Amino acid sequence: MRVVRTGLPVTELLNELRSDLQRDDLEAMQRIPAPKAGERYRDIIAELFTKFGAAAVYIYVKTSRGEKRYTVLARYDWSLGGFAEGWIIEGDQVRIFEPIGISLSQFGATLEEFGDLFWRTENALAARKVEAAGRETL
Repeated sequence: MRVVRTGLPVTELLNELRSDLQRDDLEAMQRIPAPKAGERYRDIIAELFTKFGAAAVYIYVKTSRGEKRYTVLARYDWSLGGFAEGWIIEGDQVRIFEPIGISLSQFGATLEEFGDLFWRTENALAARKVEAAGRETL
Protein backbone atom coordinates (compact mmCIF):
# COMPACT_ATOMS: atom_id res chain seq x y z
CA MET A 1 0.00 0.00 0.00
CA ARG A 2 1.09 3.50 -0.77
CA VAL A 3 0.72 5.98 2.09
CA VAL A 4 0.04 9.62 1.29
CA ARG A 5 0.04 12.33 3.97
CA THR A 6 -2.49 14.83 2.68
CA GLY A 7 -1.50 17.66 5.01
CA LEU A 8 -5.24 18.38 5.27
CA PRO A 9 -7.17 18.39 8.54
CA VAL A 10 -9.52 15.50 9.33
CA THR A 11 -12.42 17.89 8.67
CA GLU A 12 -11.62 17.46 4.96
CA LEU A 13 -12.03 13.70 5.37
CA LEU A 14 -15.46 14.36 6.89
CA ASN A 15 -16.32 16.65 3.96
CA GLU A 16 -15.38 13.90 1.52
CA LEU A 17 -17.44 11.34 3.44
CA ARG A 18 -20.38 13.75 3.53
CA SER A 19 -20.13 14.16 -0.23
CA ASP A 20 -19.81 10.41 -0.90
CA LEU A 21 -22.87 9.63 1.24
CA GLN A 22 -24.95 12.03 -0.87
CA ARG A 23 -23.86 10.73 -4.27
CA ASP A 24 -26.52 9.57 -6.73
CA ASP A 25 -24.39 6.57 -7.72
CA LEU A 26 -23.93 5.30 -4.15
CA GLU A 27 -24.42 1.52 -4.24
CA ALA A 28 -23.64 0.46 -0.67
CA MET A 29 -22.70 1.78 2.75
CA GLN A 30 -21.73 -0.11 5.87
CA ARG A 31 -20.79 1.15 9.34
CA ILE A 32 -18.81 -0.64 11.99
CA PRO A 33 -19.86 -0.99 14.73
CA ALA A 34 -23.18 -1.75 13.06
CA PRO A 35 -26.36 -0.76 14.89
CA LYS A 36 -28.92 -3.46 15.61
CA ALA A 37 -32.60 -2.97 14.94
CA GLY A 38 -33.90 -0.16 17.13
CA GLU A 39 -30.41 1.23 17.88
CA ARG A 40 -29.07 4.54 16.68
CA TYR A 41 -25.49 4.57 15.42
CA ARG A 42 -24.77 7.90 17.12
CA ASP A 43 -25.84 6.43 20.48
CA ILE A 44 -23.45 3.49 20.09
CA ILE A 45 -20.52 5.80 19.29
CA ALA A 46 -21.43 8.27 22.06
CA GLU A 47 -21.54 5.41 24.57
CA LEU A 48 -18.11 4.15 23.51
CA PHE A 49 -16.73 7.66 23.74
CA THR A 50 -18.12 8.35 27.20
CA LYS A 51 -17.26 4.92 28.65
CA PHE A 52 -13.75 4.64 27.23
CA GLY A 53 -12.74 8.18 26.27
CA ALA A 54 -12.24 6.98 22.68
CA ALA A 55 -14.32 5.87 19.74
CA ALA A 56 -13.39 4.48 16.35
CA VAL A 57 -15.73 4.38 13.39
CA TYR A 58 -15.23 2.52 10.16
CA ILE A 59 -17.36 3.35 7.16
CA TYR A 60 -17.39 1.42 3.89
CA VAL A 61 -18.74 3.24 0.84
CA LYS A 62 -19.20 1.76 -2.63
CA THR A 63 -20.06 3.91 -5.64
CA SER A 64 -19.95 3.26 -9.37
CA ARG A 65 -16.40 4.69 -9.30
CA GLY A 66 -15.09 2.26 -6.67
CA GLU A 67 -14.83 1.56 -2.97
CA LYS A 68 -13.53 3.62 -0.06
CA ARG A 69 -12.94 2.72 3.55
CA TYR A 70 -13.05 5.60 6.02
CA THR A 71 -11.60 5.41 9.52
CA VAL A 72 -12.06 8.13 12.13
CA LEU A 73 -10.67 7.94 15.66
CA ALA A 74 -11.76 10.39 18.32
CA ARG A 75 -10.10 10.46 21.73
CA TYR A 76 -10.58 12.59 24.76
CA ASP A 77 -8.06 13.18 27.50
CA TRP A 78 -9.88 14.71 30.44
CA SER A 79 -6.91 16.94 31.27
CA LEU A 80 -5.75 17.89 27.76
CA GLY A 81 -8.94 17.86 25.68
CA GLY A 82 -9.90 15.86 22.64
CA PHE A 83 -8.69 15.22 19.15
CA ALA A 84 -9.80 13.39 16.03
CA GLU A 85 -7.72 11.76 13.33
CA GLY A 86 -8.51 9.68 10.30
CA TRP A 87 -7.60 8.12 7.00
CA ILE A 88 -9.20 6.84 3.81
CA ILE A 89 -8.22 3.62 2.05
CA GLU A 90 -9.00 3.61 -1.64
CA GLY A 91 -7.53 0.89 -3.82
CA ASP A 92 -3.89 0.49 -2.84
CA GLN A 93 -3.59 3.98 -1.37
CA VAL A 94 -3.99 5.21 2.20
CA ARG A 95 -4.60 8.94 2.56
CA ILE A 96 -3.80 10.17 6.06
CA PHE A 97 -5.42 13.36 7.35
CA GLU A 98 -3.98 15.55 10.08
CA PRO A 99 -5.45 15.37 13.60
CA ILE A 100 -7.53 18.27 14.90
CA GLY A 101 -8.48 19.33 18.39
CA ILE A 102 -12.13 18.81 19.30
CA SER A 103 -14.37 19.78 22.16
CA LEU A 104 -17.10 17.59 23.56
CA SER A 105 -19.72 19.86 21.99
CA GLN A 106 -18.05 19.57 18.57
CA PHE A 107 -17.95 15.80 18.94
CA GLY A 108 -21.67 15.73 19.81
CA ALA A 109 -22.67 18.04 16.96
CA THR A 110 -20.69 15.99 14.42
CA LEU A 111 -22.25 12.76 15.73
CA GLU A 112 -25.74 14.22 15.34
CA GLU A 113 -25.04 15.52 11.84
CA PHE A 114 -23.59 12.25 10.57
CA GLY A 115 -26.22 10.19 12.40
CA ASP A 116 -28.90 12.04 10.44
CA LEU A 117 -26.90 11.72 7.22
CA PHE A 118 -26.43 7.95 7.69
CA TRP A 119 -30.17 7.58 8.33
CA ARG A 120 -31.06 9.49 5.14
CA THR A 121 -28.48 7.53 3.16
CA GLU A 122 -29.81 4.18 4.37
CA ASN A 123 -33.35 5.24 3.42
CA ALA A 124 -32.22 6.36 -0.04
CA LEU A 125 -30.36 3.07 -0.62
CA ALA A 126 -33.39 1.06 0.51
CA ALA A 127 -35.67 3.06 -1.79
CA ARG A 128 -33.34 2.41 -4.74
CA LYS A 129 -33.37 -1.34 -4.00
CA VAL A 130 -37.18 -1.40 -3.83
CA GLU A 131 -37.40 0.55 -7.07
CA ALA A 132 -34.93 -1.80 -8.79
CA ALA A 133 -36.82 -4.86 -7.54
CA GLY A 134 -40.05 -3.35 -8.87
CA ARG A 135 -38.51 -2.90 -12.33
CA GLU A 136 -37.27 -6.51 -12.33
CA THR A 137 -40.75 -7.91 -11.68
CA LEU A 138 -42.29 -6.05 -14.65
